Amino acid sequence: MCNLCILLLLCCCAATYAAEILFIISCPSSGRHNCRALRQNLWQQQQQEQVIATDYAIKVHIIHELFNYWTLLDALPHLRSQTRLLNAHTDWIIWCQHNTHVSSLRLLLDQLQRQDAQELAYYGHALHDAEATIVHHFAHYKNPTWFPYPLLSAGVVFTGTLLRSLAELVAVNATNVKRRSEFAIDAAHELARFIFDNLTPRPNDNDADDADKGHKYEGDEDIGNMLQLQRKIILKSAAYICPSTYLSPAASETQSAGATSPTTAPCVLHAKQDAALGSLADASEHALPACVHTRGTHIYFAIKTCAKFHKERIPIIERTWAQEAPQRTYYSDVADGSIPTISTGLPNVPTGHCAKTLKILQLSLQDIERRQRQDIRWLMLVDDDTLLSVPRLSVLLSCYNHSELIYLGERYGYRLHAADGFNYHTGGAGIAFSLPLLRLLLQRCSCPAPAAPDDMILGYCLQALGVAALHAPQLHQARPQDYAAELLQQLPPPISFHKFQLTTPEYTYQRWLNGSLAANHSRIQAAAAAPVNDSQLESCSRTQTKRCTDL
Repeated sequence: MCNLCILLLLCCCAATYAAEILFIISCPSSGRHNCRALRQNLWQQQQQEQVIATDYAIKVHIIHELFNYWTLLDALPHLRSQTRLLNAHTDWIIWCQHNTHVSSLRLLLDQLQRQDAQELAYYGHALHDAEATIVHHFAHYKNPTWFPYPLLSAGVVFTGTLLRSLAELVAVNATNVKRRSEFAIDAAHELARFIFDNLTPRPNDNDADDADKGHKYEGDEDIGNMLQLQRKIILKSAAYICPSTYLSPAASETQSAGATSPTTAPCVLHAKQDAALGSLADASEHALPACVHTRGTHIYFAIKTCAKFHKERIPIIERTWAQEAPQRTYYSDVADGSIPTISTGLPNVPTGHCAKTLKILQLSLQDIERRQRQDIRWLMLVDDDTLLSVPRLSVLLSCYNHSELIYLGERYGYRLHAADGFNYHTGGAGIAFSLPLLRLLLQRCSCPAPAAPDDMILGYCLQALGVAALHAPQLHQARPQDYAAELLQQLPPPISFHKFQLTTPEYTYQRWLNGSLAANHSRIQAAAAAPVNDSQLESCSRTQTKRCTDL
């Protein structure tokens, strides 16, 4: 129990109170310093008597992200049955991440006292999709813009009534529960969708009146009309929960008596952006005591391709990030000396690519060892339609110990609610392997079938070997437009995006990855020299009426 969580009672006389407020901090191994700092901050705020007398006992519980606790839905059984922290006396639960900041505990309690703890409701800073996206399982694909889901880093406030009902639904023996997918991709959206699908408000609840005011729902066949919406629970936007500190509580409190009250509510709960690109690694158990400078020359890039994409995709890589990745090799089903590519000796298959991927990893390790390149510390496996920032990737890898078993990427989950569930890194975003892990993988992992899903098989095998899937939120399996703009602004600067369809890759590389195009492509140079402003590029990338390089 002690290895899984740390429980701190902020009220020494907690047993005398009938009702509780529970802070849950979802803490990755790379963010433990920040999690402890948040807990300490809450303790200090109470010790400094900033919290007014209430009828609540306050608890803080840190969940270290072991296996599937990175999703709230899958952490609930742990909170309800194993720790018994979520009980009948819990009125409010505040779900935080390592970079959530509580600027005023007292003002947060003031806000909670204005809300109904008995209502089936939850509150947060609402995000919305601009278009249907694969990372959200194409939810509400005809009109996804109306559906709100929370920015987890800003914090989410749940009534105990809602979370207890949710815990019963996700219990092992629960029946008639609708899960849209066995995959866990975006914990925030999947939580909101699960609540929407499986819970209904009680007759006296007012979700339809208060939830997400200002958004239009007409035309969405999933809702139909407002009468149907009244039978659903959706996220309530709360002005005191913010993506950043727009207005500090201190500024609100210190205004002169004659000053006009601000129209913006104080942000008492908000996201705190990571100070540096490598900061997510600085407290990891796999981190070095001091970061070791890593350059593109220390990373071997194994790029998966096939003959039909040699002319279409490889030139895009060559004029974008390839210039900063001298240790790169293209692996294909066909050897092409003009690129060059190395043949895996295996025929291309339309899906899965498990046998091909393992062969690529094997050939890559042989290539590294044959060259006797002692300076290569990492292997980065990517697709031929992956865009990368090599400098940002180098900074991220600098603070991980390349002599250990490191498996780093964008983490997905499969069947995390079940005993056979596992985490894995999605291949399109790019997967980083330390060389010791690469050797272990090639010794112990195999494919059940040539067309089995490569990234899932690797994740399943490595979890069985006790190797954790370390999450890097800077890596992205999809395109920039597949993520809420506010979400991308809150994360550390992006390192990768995947897929070229309906995008202009050169624009994505320059706009989002801060890259410069290769100088030996005159057409691209001429386009860059033309007087094109950022709004034109945004419009072109969005509409795809013509390529941005044609402007």
